[in-house]
Amino acid sequence: MQEAALQIEEVLLVCPVRGPLGISALAKDGLTSTEEARRVDFLRFLIEERNYPQDHIRVEVVTVKNLGESGRNRMQADVIVYDCPWPEIANSPMPQTLSHAILVAEIKRDSSKKRKGVLYQLEPALRLLPRLDTIGVYWDDENRTLFTKTVKSKGEHQEITVRSDSIANLPDYGIAYHTKAITVNTLTRPANLVATLQGIANVMRSHGVNDEQQRYKETVKLLLARYIDERKAKVSTSKQLKLQVLDGPDSGFMSRVERMYTEASVRYARVQTLFSPIARPELDEDTLRDLVRGIQGFDFSSASSETMQQVFMTFVPVVFKKNLSQYFTPASLIDTMVKMVAPGPTEKIADPAMGTADFLTAALNYCTERGDDDAFGRIFGIDSDASAFDLAIVNMILNKDGQANLRREDSIENHMRWSEEMDVVLCNPPFGSNTVEKRVNVLGEFDLGHQWVADDDTPGHWLKTERIAESQQLGILFIERCWKMLRPGGRLAIILPEGYLSTASHGYVRQWILDNLIIRSLVELPRRIFVKSNADLRSNILVAEKKMPGVSGPRYPIHASMVRRVGYKLGGDFSPLPLKDKATGNSIRDSHNRIVLDSDFRRVLIEYSATPKTLERSWVDATVADIVCRTDLDMKPRRLAPRALRNIRNLRAGGAIPLQQIAEVIESKIDLLTDIGRSELRRVVEGQDIRAVEGIVVPHFPERCWEIAERKQRKVYQLCHRDIVVGLVRPERRNVGLLLVEGDDIVGSPDGLAVVRVLPDKEQDYPTGWLFSVLRSEQVRLQFWTESGGTSYGKLDSERIENVLIPIPQKQERIRIAQRVEAWVSSASQYSLAWCQIGTQGDRRPILNSPLTGLFDDDNT
Repeated sequence: MQEAALQIEEVLLVCPVRGPLGISALAKDGLTSTEEARRVDFLRFLIEERNYPQDHIRVEVVTVKNLGESGRNRMQADVIVYDCPWPEIANSPMPQTLSHAILVAEIKRDSSKKRKGVLYQLEPALRLLPRLDTIGVYWDDENRTLFTKTVKSKGEHQEITVRSDSIANLPDYGIAYHTKAITVNTLTRPANLVATLQGIANVMRSHGVNDEQQRYKETVKLLLARYIDERKAKVSTSKQLKLQVLDGPDSGFMSRVERMYTEASVRYARVQTLFSPIARPELDEDTLRDLVRGIQGFDFSSASSETMQQVFMTFVPVVFKKNLSQYFTPASLIDTMVKMVAPGPTEKIADPAMGTADFLTAALNYCTERGDDDAFGRIFGIDSDASAFDLAIVNMILNKDGQANLRREDSIENHMRWSEEMDVVLCNPPFGSNTVEKRVNVLGEFDLGHQWVADDDTPGHWLKTERIAESQQLGILFIERCWKMLRPGGRLAIILPEGYLSTASHGYVRQWILDNLIIRSLVELPRRIFVKSNADLRSNILVAEKKMPGVSGPRYPIHASMVRRVGYKLGGDFSPLPLKDKATGNSIRDSHNRIVLDSDFRRVLIEYSATPKTLERSWVDATVADIVCRTDLDMKPRRLAPRALRNIRNLRAGGAIPLQQIAEVIESKIDLLTDIGRSELRRVVEGQDIRAVEGIVVPHFPERCWEIAERKQRKVYQLCHRDIVVGLVRPERRNVGLLLVEGDDIVGSPDGLAVVRVLPDKEQDYPTGWLFSVLRSEQVRLQFWTESGGTSYGKLDSERIENVLIPIPQKQERIRIAQRVEAWVSSASQYSLAWCQIGTQGDRRPILNSPLTGLFDDDNT
């Protein structure tokens, strides 16, 4: 993929008439980018689909002046089209100019303004324009309607009558309008398909259909019937659609509609929830006529994959009475993984844990958008869950209908299904300690279903034994299941929890990956990306190739990156987050007028496309050697990211030494209950008590030892004045503090912090103040961050802290830094002392979150 194809144009919008539009162009008209975007959509429709000459079109045109009693009012059209180029009549008087007007349009941002837009703007403008053949158009996010006018005699007078029609009947430039049946080649794509279908559901409500499940079920049935209608119309001689309301009585309306529903029920027979027991529409004719009028001008087959996912997430859960949150994966993530493996025009694609088939629909769309019409027969998916399988069928139908090769079965048990048949496998497997396989006969068929032991002769190497494990997480087995499906050289993109890539207990999993796959990319995802799936953990993308037989694999480059912004709101409703213009906050759109999501995936694709397949002299980023050189075979993307690697290499080149050579991480603990006493008072320090910005440690208010032991744990560190305290959780926040408070009653919780003390014989050369400053430096922070492990928040341990590399400047510089720290300590101590002189000890007691606080004295000290 070329970088240029992924870059965003430095404009908010591109208008086919006015050209690139920045914020200054919008501000001139007092518009937002959303309002202007509607107009751009309409202009593209006129120029690209109806062949209107660009130089015949003007925007924001005054059609009538001198209205009202004072004559100061005027009527303005959003878009107006003339029968000749505008420059030819630009200097003509207004009446003469308006005599050339053949189309006038009113554009609104959303459908809530339709009534006023039509009644008070479009229709009056249409009536005042002199030509009888002038056409009007109303256009918003949901409605696209054509208006024409005729003259009718009423007694001795003539009256202008305005009537509406489908936008599909807007004629090409130069062709006179006349009422006709809608054909498939005249349809226009809806701007907001979800809003259009919601409008259909609301029409049913107005007809007395009060059950939401029935409304949504009929909405989906109508959509599928329309799919059949459009496909049949494309190959028919007349191109005429069946689902439309014709002029006049149209006595054949119901028979046409029922025929489309019957054909849809046959074509989509696997979705029994929709068309069983009644294949026909379960609505009366009047309701159906209103529904069909609402959709008859729209092209549903060409809707984007993002749009169809929104339709799927909105309507299908209600029909099936299922919550799709557990299956939600952001479209930006799915599309990125598909683009990274880039399925070719002859390649088979599979997902052995397909869920609702989001990966498969994205892969299908990727192929068909590149002209690969044969892809429908090369998409394969498996899932054992009945609900997920039914939802996958509907999802595939809504996305170009690739349902033929979906199977409902146990993919792990049927581990030889499609063995070595696939070129591309995409997967987001179930993972976690609660999703395990325990069947001995099944586990025995997997290398990763066996027990593995550390190789005593080769540190960091693992050996598979003949003993079958008592159980194994399904997420781990699915790595091997994907591998089984791939042909040698086939490509895999899979989502894995970070624990598989970093924790010591899963070292054998990393050994298996290195032995059987060539790692092409490792991308860290934000922690809350799967929070709706009850998987609030750090996860990663692994992109790899199946090794060819007998090839051990030489050194090769690895793309490593991180994603923090995914284009959607994480942890909430997962609504899209557009990229904003920094100066104004307006949403930025691409050259096709589509909202650009605020996502890091665009950058990831650019980086990945620039990564060579074989090691080149110019390559300075991660290689497989950066994994195998470590005894823990750590594969965390953040450790392999270019910035992290450069930091380590620079430190080593500069003579940095491990922390343990000049300081110790305290291991000894005391027992609160036996070494001190249950009723004694102590001030405890936890990881959250390190103020990362200031570098100060603030102990809790005094508590009884039994309270601390009950709330946290019995064995704690005895803290001393000027101890360096390192927070173990989320060390990327620079959680390193210095204990400035004096007293022998301060203890630390080992669960959240570590205590670092300079070795007594090193204090003179390496002062505590200097070491405190170094541990808060960016060079060390990056190491703490990249070395932290775990599947949720990153967490350090004592061994990793001891091995962190410390840059060692000249002794004179170390002394100078220590003096600066001493000056800060003095200032901070004076601040703390001054604060403690304000009020009493009781004034500083923390306020508990209790309705009883303040009502009586509960002082048990």
